[in-house]
Amino acid sequence: MTVESFPVQLQGWARRYAQGDEGVRACYDYHPAGDETARYRELQTRDFDREALRQALYQYHQTYENHDLALEQIDKLQDGRSVVVVGGQQAGLLTGPIYTISKALTVLLKAKEAEATLDVPVIPMFWIAGEDHDWDEVNHIYIHGHDGTVKKVKYEGETKTGAPVSEQPIDMEAMRRWLQKIFLEYRETPYSYDLYRKLESFAQKSATISDFFAEVMLWLFRKQGLVLIDPQQPAFRRLMTQSWTELLEDNERVRQAFAVGKESVEAENDGEAFIETTRDNAHLFYSVDGRREKMIAHEDGGLSLQNGQYKMSRTDWSREARKHPEKFSSNVFTRPYIQERLLPVLTFIAGPGEAAYWAMVGPLFHQFRRFVPPVSLRMQQTYVDRTSEKTLDVEALSAEDVTTEGTSAHIHDLKENNRRWDTDDLFRQSLALAGEGHQTLAKALETLAPSEERFADKNYQRLEQVLKELQLRIERKQMENIQPRVEKLEQLQKRLCPHEKLQERVLNIVQLLNEYGEERVLTMFAQLELEMLRHQFIYL
Repeated sequence: MTVESFPVQLQGWARRYAQGDEGVRACYDYHPAGDETARYRELQTRDFDREALRQALYQYHQTYENHDLALEQIDKLQDGRSVVVVGGQQAGLLTGPIYTISKALTVLLKAKEAEATLDVPVIPMFWIAGEDHDWDEVNHIYIHGHDGTVKKVKYEGETKTGAPVSEQPIDMEAMRRWLQKIFLEYRETPYSYDLYRKLESFAQKSATISDFFAEVMLWLFRKQGLVLIDPQQPAFRRLMTQSWTELLEDNERVRQAFAVGKESVEAENDGEAFIETTRDNAHLFYSVDGRREKMIAHEDGGLSLQNGQYKMSRTDWSREARKHPEKFSSNVFTRPYIQERLLPVLTFIAGPGEAAYWAMVGPLFHQFRRFVPPVSLRMQQTYVDRTSEKTLDVEALSAEDVTTEGTSAHIHDLKENNRRWDTDDLFRQSLALAGEGHQTLAKALETLAPSEERFADKNYQRLEQVLKELQLRIERKQMENIQPRVEKLEQLQKRLCPHEKLQERVLNIVQLLNEYGEERVLTMFAQLELEMLRHQFIYL
């Protein structure tokens, strides 16, 4: 394995944040790197029920297959000095896009680094956003098919409308058909059969989509001890009881904090905020009959569901939270605060979009006398397969250039350098000459039979078509010898920047497991080094 790394190519707010823009950084409490010691000292002044968290995590992980090293990490919570590096993502099928893997690796490597630097136990934790209910975001993956095209393969199992992903059941027959469809598109390798059986067995023992995600993630990171937390699980919801009551009883302050955070970001971002919502949004959800319903605030201080149901005082809602904490969940604005109350977060690992909306949560933390933890951007990663590496070498291209610029310009230059005839010019000249002769004949025909004008027009169109066919044939012939190179360049772009996006935003890790085998991919994970604000190109 070889790794090349280059500075990450970020846009907009994330770029300004990474470059240290003072106006952007003012929206956060800590710098993204270098403030771990100060943050650790702050955490030591806070109280966390580490033992209750340890027990809940222990119970949760014991339901999954590959949990041994994760349990060792969880036991670090017995030390009152222990802290957490955390990042998270939705529970995508087969882990979803590769950036989920990049984020988990960043969490693991950052935790390892912090443990060595601070000389205290640091737990790498991955927050499964299982409370999210946007099913269309997680119900598919993209793969390279036999024909070289990038294909979306959607799982078509039965679902519970409006339910969180953590409560979406596995339809095993549909899941089996989905896995079979994926593997029929993959190239068959010595690893395919065992990989298929492994994934099928994980699905079979999973009650929900979130369980399936957890099984696959714990298997992939079993040698490093990644710890998972699914906040939708009742055991964790119970630990959040006090947080729910605070956010309900002081909901007016929560909404004021959102307004302040929104205004601050708009002032630095040309009037645009990263979270847009109505003024009456209570920034919480409540579960009714398996559906996650948004809560809203009323002018009289009461709260209800968005449809007007269950209108009660904040005190009554707080009482409901103490009785049924499992029915409540956060939205994108309150989730960071819930995380902060539950975990001793040393550093939060974010994607570019997350880092942006975390700029808005400071006023909420401050309302409750808390500070936003350091928000560090995850590493970016692109996997370069052997075929792509060979094409890069032959064409004297770099993987970074292909990722940022694509291969279209190179293909254009290749064609122009190989072109003996300008077929467009030939076509125009030939059509002009033939057109003159055709016009002479058409006029002669018109003098004899004016009604034949339509025939002459159609005849001209056929003439034009014949010349166009000749042009295309000449073009094909003069490009014939470079067509294999063109096709390889097109495939290179589909592999490194499919749909003109970063590979990690589209493709899925399982195709690499199928091509190179579980042991090779897991060994690669173990050998990677932490490189913050870098884009790693990993040659397999």
